[in-house]
Amino acid sequence: MPLNYNEFTLPALWHRISSSKFLAGNKYSTKFKRFSSKLCIRKFTYMKINSESCDSGFGNELAQTLDTIGFTVFAGCLAPDREGARALKSSCSDRLKIVPIDVTDDFQVSQAVNFVKASIGDNVLWAVVNNAGVAVYCEIEWCSVQEFQKIMDVNVFGIVRVTKGFLPLLRQSEGRVINVASLAGRFTLPAFAAYSMSKKACIAFSDGLRQEMKKFNITVVTIEPGLYKTPITFETYLIDQNKKSWAETPTEVKKDYGEEYFDAFLKQVTLSLKQARPNVKEVVDNMEEAVCVERPSHRYVPYWRNRLRAAIISSLPVSLSDKLFAARFRMIEPESRKNKSPKANGTESPKDKKFWR
Repeated sequence: MPLNYNEFTLPALWHRISSSKFLAGNKYSTKFKRFSSKLCIRKFTYMKINSESCDSGFGNELAQTLDTIGFTVFAGCLAPDREGARALKSSCSDRLKIVPIDVTDDFQVSQAVNFVKASIGDNVLWAVVNNAGVAVYCEIEWCSVQEFQKIMDVNVFGIVRVTKGFLPLLRQSEGRVINVASLAGRFTLPAFAAYSMSKKACIAFSDGLRQEMKKFNITVVTIEPGLYKTPITFETYLIDQNKKSWAETPTEVKKDYGEEYFDAFLKQVTLSLKQARPNVKEVVDNMEEAVCVERPSHRYVPYWRNRLRAAIISSLPVSLSDKLFAARFRMIEPESRKNKSPKANGTESPKDKKFWR
């Protein structure tokens, strides 16, 4: 598990500055934090891609942070005319440019690439941050195939489209790609199958890209946060999403689960979302470091407890991790199992007996 920060001593940092071919003739600024010295290259151009309007969350914070440092920021927005994008533009310098983009649309991605090419002039594109993302918190049987397709198109194929579009520019700068994945890409909780599938694919894509781009000195980084309070974890949105999916579920399936089960599920969704961490700066700091330091980690997991949990869970046998997840996400028996379940009859199942022996 990599540390959250790279440790540089000041003399070593100045040695790297004097020897780095990226820095010849460029202005720079240094930003000191507790465990690291962050090297920020002012004349490099930074490209930020976001699937939703930049009104909150990781993308909004990072765009403002990098603009303050001195980067030229291209902030990709699905709806550039909405209040969020306008507010971002008004809060930043003239260097920040709003770029209309739908990462699921090949033509719009191509247009964004052409716009950046025309805009950077004598500078180079230093980094592409793929922060596009949608979420679904829904059990598989009432999550439609269309929802699976939508989440994969944004969270996976959107990243592929954008990355492939900008790689020729990144080869010129020997820059970097930062992909925002999730700890859900390392292990899957109940009702997170669709989202975890997309994030596992994002991590796999990043791993393959990192190895293939070494020959061009392009760095590839993944940011893997846990649950944070961002627009894709808004309770109202996820509850409404479930109600819509449940309403479209076949009657036979709904009968097997029962309305009581579904209501209990919605309560569990609410309880889980209340555990989301409010401090998105923990994630943004890692994203900033991935953009700015000379030698970033290949993988960042914000917040030390999440790093510890990830390390422990990944070392457990599947049977035990399944029990831990089930204990966290407590559910009542589905309607069709109430009279068949060993628990309902006050008995112990053969599988339980075998496990505990």
